[in-house]
Amino acid sequence: MRRTFKVEGMSCVNCARTIEIALKKKEGVKNVEVSFELGRVKVEFDEGRVEEEDIVRTIENLGYRVVAGEDDSRKDVLVLGISGISALIIVLLMLFPVPKGIYVQFLLSTLVQVVGGWKFYRGAYTSLSRGVAGMDVLVALGTSGAYLYSLLALLGFISGSPFFETNALLITFVRGGRFVEERAKKRATQLLRSMLSAQHSEVNVLEGDREVKKNVREVMRGERVLYRSGDIVLLDGVVVKGSAYVSEAVLTGEPEPVLKKEGDRLISGSVVEDGVLEVNVESSYESSYLSKIGSLIDRALSDRPRIQRLADKVSHYFVQAVVLISLTTFFLWYKTTSDLQLATQFALAVLVISCPCAFGIATPLAITVGISRALKRGVLIKKPSVLEVIPGIDTIVFDKTGTLTEGRFEVVRYELKTPEALDLAYTMEMRSNHPIARAIREFAKEKGAKTVELKDCEEIRGKGIRCGELFLGDALTMNGNEKVVSLTKNGQVLALFHLRDMIREEAKEVVEEIKRLGIRTVLLSGDRRENTARVAEQLGIEEFVAEVSPEEKREFVRRLQEEGRRVAMVGDGINDAPALAQADVSFAVAQGVDLSKQVGDIVLLAGIRALPRVIRIGRSVSRKVKQNLVWAFIYNVLGIPVAAGALYSQGIYLKPEIAGLMMALSSLSVVFNTLLMTKEKV
Repeated sequence: MRRTFKVEGMSCVNCARTIEIALKKKEGVKNVEVSFELGRVKVEFDEGRVEEEDIVRTIENLGYRVVAGEDDSRKDVLVLGISGISALIIVLLMLFPVPKGIYVQFLLSTLVQVVGGWKFYRGAYTSLSRGVAGMDVLVALGTSGAYLYSLLALLGFISGSPFFETNALLITFVRGGRFVEERAKKRATQLLRSMLSAQHSEVNVLEGDREVKKNVREVMRGERVLYRSGDIVLLDGVVVKGSAYVSEAVLTGEPEPVLKKEGDRLISGSVVEDGVLEVNVESSYESSYLSKIGSLIDRALSDRPRIQRLADKVSHYFVQAVVLISLTTFFLWYKTTSDLQLATQFALAVLVISCPCAFGIATPLAITVGISRALKRGVLIKKPSVLEVIPGIDTIVFDKTGTLTEGRFEVVRYELKTPEALDLAYTMEMRSNHPIARAIREFAKEKGAKTVELKDCEEIRGKGIRCGELFLGDALTMNGNEKVVSLTKNGQVLALFHLRDMIREEAKEVVEEIKRLGIRTVLLSGDRRENTARVAEQLGIEEFVAEVSPEEKREFVRRLQEEGRRVAMVGDGINDAPALAQADVSFAVAQGVDLSKQVGDIVLLAGIRALPRVIRIGRSVSRKVKQNLVWAFIYNVLGIPVAAGALYSQGIYLKPEIAGLMMALSSLSVVFNTLLMTKEKV
């Protein structure tokens, strides 16, 4: 069984590692995937060996919350309010002393340490017990050290003055920073959730003579669903009654609607263009083609780019290094100055200024925001690690048929044997809404055709239009993607219409935009040379290769790579699969077949118009990741020595509470720098 849990309280990759390690140790748990960016834990487990309640209990025992609906942050706000008000009172009592005020400071400091610091103690304990050291360890050590020093000073066990404001302000700053950070991250990932929930979710289910609307997830196998013209097919099934033209462009890339009748299989994602179908459901929504888009996103979020794996490793060992530096700082300062209070403050400042979270969230947050932005613009990024590769792409190879062509037909030439043939064809095609019929009808109208009186007209689905002795249809495939439709009377040809799949309206603009991005374009096709040359000329693509097999397409891409090129391939059909697999980055147009989508790293749900957008998004993500990591590195490299007192002789030093504030601001700066991506124009 697989279950997904919404979990609150994860702040960085080490939190995710703690949950993953704890759950994998449980008997009956087969696989665990944790995404701290989305606050989600996916668990595959054996129901006979471990119950769902045990999994929830394990997560919550680690100090995190499993929630069923929208998050309830009122408790966090309350604790943050108590900590903040208590810290403020302590500071005021320091500035304006009153009799016995130090004891009030002690009580308030204790309150903050217990109520506000409990989260850090629990997180530190659970992470350390699993062999993972996270941010909670540093905060727990820093605040505890400050509190214990002040308590011992108050009781007279050590010399020096208490500084009860330090632990109170530290906890307030860190909790406040996390609170804002969580809100910001949820704002960024909300786009992803909203896109996933935007799917059509209701279907018309037949129950006897009644039509009942049901959520698509409630429909069971064996139930009957009714689809009318314009409906999107949401569940896979078999037609049991009726007939209709169904567009399977989203599945196969074929522009022509397919006639579906009793006994034919209907795939989710298809669109009923003309007719009514009663369908027996074969499988649940979770097993449907549409549902696979959600599954692809889930798999995408578990993919970790190389630079993220490196950052995770740095973050994992960072805490141990910081604790060692803090201890060294304490002993060096105490040995050279014999000032226990000064040595303690510097050691605590080192603990709390260090920010492994900045390393931990730098890459995954940028990746998640990038996936969300791309999905909103009609792009499904299945393999986020390619976002590292996209900035280096210098050549894009386009497939022609179904990728740069639109899926609409146009009449490219015609032959009339009799003067009235055009009027006859125009009138007959008014009986049909088929794409070929629309193309001939629009063409004839432009030529000035008029309606004539015809009797006994009927549309023969999958064949054409018959009006008495007249018949218009019998489409034949000729010269690659060209169609020939004949108008006959008693078998005698009255007219011939040659049709060709049209170039996508946006194709030329897309090619030009790709060129402006500094990327070389190549057209690669298995079609005849003259057809390929015509398309290349119209789109402004200087280089093209025609009449190549699928294996030759792959070989062409490989040769470009041997020349030192970083190659992206854009395709839509099964013949593109080898080339898509060979390319450094593969883009599958959403109208392509399933195999193409399985091979493609990125699915262009909105068609090729989304290609320049995803190139810019990839460059933006890569830029933000580098900025975040560089900032995290510089902050820690500069901040730790200052906190350790390296500039104390020049009068520059950091109190622990100020160091804690800087740590919180460091994480926030990474989050808000990443959120600036949402403002960039793509």
